[in-house]
Amino acid sequence: MRVSDMKIGEEGVITKVSAQEPVKSRLFAMGIAKGNRLKLLDHTLKKQTWEIDVEGTRVALRKEEADHIEVEK
Repeated sequence: MRVSDMKIGEEGVITKVSAQEPVKSRLFAMGIAKGNRLKLLDHTLKKQTWEIDVEGTRVALRKEEADHIEVEK
């Protein structure tokens, strides 16, 4: 599933980051890489932004970023 499909409180392991450059590099710089654990903390009502915890670091993502991160429970 993608981060944008997760429910608040769900956790998983990142299996794939399919974004194109330069977005992919920015995600890697924030710790969003294959094998890292993440937890969905919150999202806005219209699901335009997601707040996640990646290995202890809180990160805010836009919809187009959250759509490119695949997670396995």
